[in-house]
Amino acid sequence: MRARLGSLGVGVGIGLILLFLYIPAVIVAVYSLNKGAVMSWPPELLSFHWYSKAFANEAMMEGLKNSVIVALVSVSIAVLLGVPAGLGVDRFQFFGKTAFQRLLMLPFLMPGLISGLTLLTVILDFQLELSLMTVIIAHATMLIAIVVIQMAVVLDRWDRSLELAAQDLGANEIRTFFYVTWPNIRAAIVGASLLGIAISLDETARTAFVVGESDTLPIVVLSSLRRTLTPEINAIGTLVLVISLVGVIIWSKFGAADLARE
Repeated sequence: MRARLGSLGVGVGIGLILLFLYIPAVIVAVYSLNKGAVMSWPPELLSFHWYSKAFANEAMMEGLKNSVIVALVSVSIAVLLGVPAGLGVDRFQFFGKTAFQRLLMLPFLMPGLISGLTLLTVILDFQLELSLMTVIIAHATMLIAIVVIQMAVVLDRWDRSLELAAQDLGANEIRTFFYVTWPNIRAAIVGASLLGIAISLDETARTAFVVGESDTLPIVVLSSLRRTLTPEINAIGTLVLVISLVGVIIWSKFGAADLARE
C-alpha cells in the first residue's frame, strides 16, 4: 500500500512538472490559431490566418532562414571540433587536462550577456565585420561544450576492448573508428546536434551582440515585441516548437534503434 502511494505521488509530481513545462507552449499554439488580432480566451475562431501572415512576413521568413543557416553551420563546426576534442580528452592524459575540459565548457556556462560582450570585443579586435559568420562563430563556441559532454558520457560507459579486438584482427585506426567507434557514439552525436540546433534557434543574448544587418529569427521577434504582440509571433513560435519536437522524435527513434542493435 505504501509503495503504491509512493508511486502515485511520484506520478503526480512528474505530471505537475510536465504541465508546468508544456502548458505555456500549448497556450501559445492555441493562440496562434485565434483568428482575431486580440489574444483572448477562449479563441474567437480556429484559423490558420496568422500562419499565412507569418509566412508572408518577409522579415520573419528571412530571420527564420538565417537562423536555420546559423544553426546548421554552427552545429557542423561544433561536431567537427567537439568529436576529436571529446576523444582526445577521453583517451589521453596530458598536462592541464582538467583546465582544458573546463575551458571547453566555459563559453556554454557563461551568462549570455558576458559571453556576447567578450565575443564582440574579440571580433572588433580582429576587425571582423559583423555578419552571419560572426553569429556562427558565437554559436559554435557555445555548442562545442554540448558535443564534448555527450561524447564524455557515452565514451565513459562503453567497452574500449572492442576497439582493441578490431585492431588485433587487422583493422587500422580509421577502419576501427568507422566500423567500431562510430556506431557506438553515433546516437550521442545526433542527440548533441539536435540539441545544439534547438539551442541555436533560440539563442538571443549572444546573437544580439554579434549580429550584423542579417537578423536571426529571435532578433526579429524581439524587435517586433517592442511594437506589439500579435498572434503572428505565436504562429512562428509554434512553428519553431514543431521543428524542435520533430528533431526530438527523430533522435529518440535513432537512439532506440542503436540501443536495440547493441
